[in-house]
Amino acid sequence: MFKPAFALFTLQELPFSRFDFPRWQSVLAICLIGVLIGLDPALRNGSNGAPVMPLYAALLLGLISIWAGVLLIVGLLKWWLKRGQRWDGRGDLFNLVAASWLVADVLGAGATALGVPPLLTFPLWLYSIWVGANAISSAIPRASLGYAIGGITISVLPAMLVAGVAMGAATFALVAGGVIVAPVAA
Repeated sequence: MFKPAFALFTLQELPFSRFDFPRWQSVLAICLIGVLIGLDPALRNGSNGAPVMPLYAALLLGLISIWAGVLLIVGLLKWWLKRGQRWDGRGDLFNLVAASWLVADVLGAGATALGVPPLLTFPLWLYSIWVGANAISSAIPRASLGYAIGGITISVLPAMLVAGVAMGAATFALVAGGVIVAPVAA
């Protein structure tokens, strides 16, 4: 999985056959991104009135949010790419998405975990979308780069909402269960 991921990060075009690696590798890559998201210091320091949570709770929230988002993204992309018969459904879109976003997302989430402000990591997240769109358009010749960008855009926006709701629900459950303590108003 790492060879295709690095090749995609450098915007090399790869056919769908390059994404025929075991699914567990993609699952592991997505979990790595989720763990790095959970290591974000903002999740653990109670900034902006957020609850102060232990490391394991922040890691759990990172995993919940990334999985909620990725599953929705892949589902919406499948629908989007099958419109107009651009894609016949052959090939592992899940593996393609995981590989195309692995390098940029690990760099972005890792930098955030190290305390780099979100404004400075934002270009990496945008580049991740570009890499994903480039990967889709190279693996699916009938899907242009613009069409792939459109598909990713319409799938990322609701995925961010779903990931936020999942994270909020999990945070509420952790506060209600006494695992984390909500900040006291001053």
